[in-house]
Amino acid sequence: MRKCLLMAILSLGCLKSSFAQTDATTTPKKDKVIDEYIGVQLNGLIRQVFNFNNSTASPNVSPYLLTYHINLHKTGWGLRLGAGYNYTTTSSNDGITEASTKLNDFQFRFGIEKAFKLGDKWSTGVGADGVYMSNNDNSSSTVHSFDTTTTATKNVSTSYGGGAMAWLRYNITEHVLIGTEASFYYTSGKETNTIDVTTNQNTGGGGFPIITTTETVSKPTVSQGTFTSPISFYLIVKF
Repeated sequence: MRKCLLMAILSLGCLKSSFAQTDATTTPKKDKVIDEYIGVQLNGLIRQVFNFNNSTASPNVSPYLLTYHINLHKTGWGLRLGAGYNYTTTSSNDGITEASTKLNDFQFRFGIEKAFKLGDKWSTGVGADGVYMSNNDNSSSTVHSFDTTTTATKNVSTSYGGGAMAWLRYNITEHVLIGTEASFYYTSGKETNTIDVTTNQNTGGGGFPIITTTETVSKPTVSQGTFTSPISFYLIVKF
């Protein structure tokens, strides 16, 4: 009886070992082919937490709030996307001057890059981007007095271009990184500026007011080169 029990235990052990070897041979571990990264810019949060002065000046940060990178794991070659959108409305009224502003701006970029490992924690990359920018900004100001004057300004522009970029990242963990980047983009496009000045002139004596409107339109061609220094920080998740 003991011999039969011993033989049964040995047979089960051999059978289990056989299945384990079969699983190992039929389902080999695949090498990773691509790395994906999604990043969000942290500068707005940093300014809220570490506000050491009352300066309202806008720093020269990257306009791309969200970034996406996909790279080949072995070679480091890959594609990158970036997008940013700003919609802001403000208004004020002190009883004499009534003002309002609406900003509607969009930025997009698409490019190629090459990533390099600098060590266990550090990595860097270089590449080239094509960029597109669209701005639609409006402002209005009304001064109430004996004669009321309203000035409305509208700025619409579209630009295309491209340039070189470089980035640097530090691995906090295997899947969480902190990064920064620098770029130089040259863009060219057209802009339309429209200024309408409306005057409501009070004639007095109960007569009807005289309303006059003057419109000024300009359509300049705008070209510029913009260098963005590496002061934009991104929280990046690796997949």
